[in-house]
Amino acid sequence: MAVLRDVTLGRYYEESSFLHGLDPRTKLLALVVLIAGIFISSSVASCLLTAICIAALIAISKVPLKHMFRGMTAVFVFMAIVFALNALFVADGLWRALLISIRMIEVVLVSNLLCLTTRPKAVSDGLEKGFGWMEKLRVPVHDIAMMVSIAFRFVPLLADEARRIMDAQILRGADYRSGGLIRKAKASVSVIVPMFVSAMARSEELAVAMDSRLYGTAKPTKYHKLQYKCEDAAAYICIFTYLIVIILIKAGRL
Repeated sequence: MAVLRDVTLGRYYEESSFLHGLDPRTKLLALVVLIAGIFISSSVASCLLTAICIAALIAISKVPLKHMFRGMTAVFVFMAIVFALNALFVADGLWRALLISIRMIEVVLVSNLLCLTTRPKAVSDGLEKGFGWMEKLRVPVHDIAMMVSIAFRFVPLLADEARRIMDAQILRGADYRSGGLIRKAKASVSVIVPMFVSAMARSEELAVAMDSRLYGTAKPTKYHKLQYKCEDAAAYICIFTYLIVIILIKAGRL
């Protein structure tokens, strides 16, 4: 249950940086390209290039490292298991295990970077605007973007609620640290059940609020419209340059 204390999804870090000021569509495309580059990378040069790019983005964002690595305890545990299995049972296992571990850390870091530098509403607006062409195929893009926005907003709220419930149960004498796995699982029921009840109550309140405002009866309007700036053009040049270099390294041209 300690993982709930360090959830980064939906937690925006207020800062004035180049990365914070970019259009959400630019950052979403950068996320896709970076993740593609992470999984394409299989050589030392490409892995080093990707790591340098991610480190540069973290530095540009001005987000403290303690926020970037928050909530990665479970990732490190899973990474250690995967590393051990590959090192023991797979041919050329050490390099493969190291490559998988690096990929896992980089994917989590770029995902955290998007969440920490982009407001949840901006993410949903970027998704809706970027995939607006799919409405011609009768795909409910707005509804999907709304669900993403609600999920981004609810995750930190539920994490905070779980933390408050856990602290209250600890004051009542609950023990979540000692004992074996089965005992810890049984103890976590005292947190999961109240949190589930709270989540249902919040969702009911949200449904009533949206229904009272006649949500879905007309096409919604936007108070803030997304507009590209010169910074976004520079960012797109960097994104596609990175992608081209990674592909060239993969093809053996560099």
